Amino acid sequence: MKKSLFLIIPVLILSFAFYYFNYIRTVGKGTIPVITYHSIMEEADSENEYVVSKSAFERMVKTLKENNFTFLGLKDVEDIIYNGKEFPANPILITLDDGYEDNYEVMYPILKEHDAKANIFLIGSLLDSEGFLKSEQVTEMSLSGLVEFGNHSFSMDGQFQEGKDKGKTWLSTKLEDETHEEYFEKIKNDLIWNNNFIYERSSLFPSAIAYPGAMVNETVIEAAKEADIKIGFVGANKFASKVGNLNPYEIKRFNIRESTDIDNMVRFLKSNNKVHN
Repeated sequence: MKKSLFLIIPVLILSFAFYYFNYIRTVGKGTIPVITYHSIMEEADSENEYVVSKSAFERMVKTLKENNFTFLGLKDVEDIIYNGKEFPANPILITLDDGYEDNYEVMYPILKEHDAKANIFLIGSLLDSEGFLKSEQVTEMSLSGLVEFGNHSFSMDGQFQEGKDKGKTWLSTKLEDETHEEYFEKIKNDLIWNNNFIYERSSLFPSAIAYPGAMVNETVIEAAKEADIKIGFVGANKFASKVGNLNPYEIKRFNIRESTDIDNMVRFLKSNNKVHN
């Protein structure tokens, strides 16, 4: 009997923990829930987890609307963190990385139909190239008030393909023959250039960055500050960032995939915030 209890109790504890973390737990009060997409296409791509179908994205937006979420822009988040702006019971920040042209062709019409907001982090060097947003599309979306644009580096999004730094991004990793000062200046100049590049097309100076590959270090953060960037976003996490206890340059995000259980995800994203504190 005792032996059976020793076997059953751990199973019950693990089962409860699994159920709690997956079906009961929410992001909690005082948090800023942020969800991340990349490419929104007519159909999902089974070989690319960063491609989400139009129907899945639209269902997410509709479900958030039906559950009385308030869609935030990047400036709203900056004001919450630095200026004490109160935020609604259930805020949500939708972000998209890279700046694919389907963000305009597929995603943007969904925002207009449902009066929702999203925020796109642009790689400036890819703008106006095949498969990526065109300058006039950025201008149109910015003027609509439904889309804000942030920095995803101008041309530092690539990854090392070999050697000890294989898989690391050019933004997050210093070259072997590069001094710290040279690395810092390179990053700072890239971010300033991209900010100006985005400003010329959106008429709004970006003050937010999503680090390519979610890779960041203290040098990148210091360079971002020098580039007048106020908030930064990292990648996939199990928890949301709490306003009263966060690093504004490392705000957490949740990656959304085609396989994401939308109803359960929306339940999880409910923060029930009342006021900023």
